[in-house]
Amino acid sequence: MEHEEQAERMERDADRMEEHSEQLGERIDEVESDWERKEKDASVPGARPDPGEEESVPGVNADEDIVSEEGGP
Repeated sequence: MEHEEQAERMERDADRMEEHSEQLGERIDEVESDWERKEKDASVPGARPDPGEEESVPGVNADEDIVSEEGGP
């Protein structure tokens, strides 16, 4: 009986974590869209990078080939 209860609890935990993961993914998409809109809006201070000075952040929107060469996901 104890194993069945533990299995049920683990299934509930997995379902909860999956739901949280989906919510987080949706939130990330919303933030990215918001930032892209702000980058295009000249009235938003600091959102537009200077031409040629856009920073590259490792792992963020990285090219798949580069990530795989570096041993990333």
